[in-house]
Amino acid sequence: MLEKKLLTLACAAGILACGACFLPPLPEPKPRLPPALASLHRIAIQVEDNTGDNLFDPVVMSRATASNFNRLWSGFPLHADSFGPSGLSDGTLRISVIRKSVSCSPQRERKQFCTIDMGISFTVKAADGRILQSEREQRSTFGLSLRAMSLPVTWNSDPFRQEAAYALAFTAGSKLLVPEPSN
Repeated sequence: MLEKKLLTLACAAGILACGACFLPPLPEPKPRLPPALASLHRIAIQVEDNTGDNLFDPVVMSRATASNFNRLWSGFPLHADSFGPSGLSDGTLRISVIRKSVSCSPQRERKQFCTIDMGISFTVKAADGRILQSEREQRSTFGLSLRAMSLPVTWNSDPFRQEAAYALAFTAGSKLLVPEPSN
């Protein structure tokens, strides 16, 4: 009788163990926003070019940066829109490009690799105008492989705009949303 009970208990434990192995994993909770940004759910992203030369279109860059921000930081409970008159956001992320430069390697086999370096600063403001977080000059760098002699002369060209918007969204998001590791 005791043997039957032990055998039944062992079988039940085995069934539970095997059944638990094939269950889908529990969903992980979304990461929390830093305390300074905890009151935000929707932010409007405004990108401005303050370099003084070869300026990019701020409306197009704001839209592209907001799209990249949402894709890169989708795990966070914060949604970005491009800056506009809608007024649905409860905060604004203003990204200012204060320096930009391009350096390219020599051409090889009809290809050329360029490194684009941007100096940016950004500020997050609540809808009531309070500054929630501000970062002085940060470096945002990305690379771009181009066919020989195709180096665009403007920052409004598609390859530059796409990569620059991604770099801006990544740099701003990593500084605002991800806590710095403590030593």
